[in-house]
Amino acid sequence: MATLKDVAAKAGVTVTTVSRMINNRGYVSEATCANIRAAMKELHYQPNEVARSLSLKRSNLIGLIVPSSSNMFFCNIIDGIEKYVSKNGYKLLLCNSNHEMDKEIEYFEMLNANKVAGVIVTSRTQGLGNKIFIDAPIVTFDRVISDKIPSICVDNFQGGVLAATHLIERGAHNLAYISGSSDLDMDANKRYLGFKSVCDAHKVPYVVIDASEEQFLKMNYYQLARQFLDENPNVTGVFTSNDIIAAEVIRLCHKRGIKVPEQLKVVGYDDIELCNFTTPQITTIRQPYDDICRFVVQHLIQMIEKKEIPESKVLPVSLIQRGSV
Repeated sequence: MATLKDVAAKAGVTVTTVSRMINNRGYVSEATCANIRAAMKELHYQPNEVARSLSLKRSNLIGLIVPSSSNMFFCNIIDGIEKYVSKNGYKLLLCNSNHEMDKEIEYFEMLNANKVAGVIVTSRTQGLGNKIFIDAPIVTFDRVISDKIPSICVDNFQGGVLAATHLIERGAHNLAYISGSSDLDMDANKRYLGFKSVCDAHKVPYVVIDASEEQFLKMNYYQLARQFLDENPNVTGVFTSNDIIAAEVIRLCHKRGIKVPEQLKVVGYDDIELCNFTTPQITTIRQPYDDICRFVVQHLIQMIEKKEIPESKVLPVSLIQRGSV
């Protein structure tokens, strides 16, 4: 197995120069770096990350804690964050909490023990901010945990405004909103507030149906969609808090002979790939995945390398018109 000394000899430099380049400590010319990288590749040399993290007092790992790695929204987020983490020379350590606070706390303890450079968190558990103890910067997205922790969120209120406005403009006169778990303190609850503000302004009646957290985690909304259709035959337009609910509503409408959008207009939220695979395709509020991931990683890198705390950011959403309205 090749050693640091072997790499130095192959590249024609000192061991100190190789160490300086690997640990990014001090100046090493690009030509010398290229020689060292070539020697490392030829000798199949891999730096000892444990020793490196002890030397630097942190590793090149960034932790990402999500409540569900199988949820289609979080699949997009995981892919995007990994891309930008890698571009910045770090590696991603994925932690799936399954919406369990004890597991999230254990992950923070594990990430702290492994001296991660920073942590990105999207959590649905309540009261987490008071239980986080880690010697590394944190950024959250899709959730504001604390005013001391920078967050990246989308304009959920405007998303609700866009959805309700579009339904009303297209002739829906009796609306419904199918929410996520409204009893949780989540930024996504602002979708309902935006929806409500438009309905109130236009004096349009509406009902609210609340999904459970178990339905969110399992992505199983069949019973919820059935309850909605059974109990609200007069509703002509529905805004759902995610696209999976919208797809389930459309599927049940097809089974019952309810025409979408002629009899029921449907607007989802997120713009996951599933929107293109239903009949009709789902009109939805698009979250800017790439921007979310880019800004989350940028904020964290800024805290890691520049020791600056950036301001929280709210990103715009957009209406994507398809066949369900």
